[in-house]
Amino acid sequence: MNLFRNILRILTTIAAFIYTLIFIDEAFPPYNPDFRESNFGIFMVFLLYAWFLIGYYYLWNNEKKAGIFLTTWWILLFLTAWLIWSYGNVTVILGFPIFILGILLLIYSYNEVI
Repeated sequence: MNLFRNILRILTTIAAFIYTLIFIDEAFPPYNPDFRESNFGIFMVFLLYAWFLIGYYYLWNNEKKAGIFLTTWWILLFLTAWLIWSYGNVTVILGFPIFILGILLLIYSYNEVI
């Protein structure tokens, strides 16, 4: 099971690196003038990134909490894209692998208890 945990950590680290690059590109000016974003939408970008970082922090300490944070991160991302962002469909698709990693972390933590 240690190999599985290490693979999950490596994959999540790669996802965190890519997400950080996308976050830097999306969150900071200059914004694309074609996409008018509300202040709440910009706030959600930062909130979702902070939520992801909390999940990434727990990846190294508590896989169950990390799985919960990463899974709820994607659910919040989905709801934000559906309700607020008019162009967020690609974001949901790109975030789906992190959702899968969160589920795998929950499965790992469940199997570790048994």
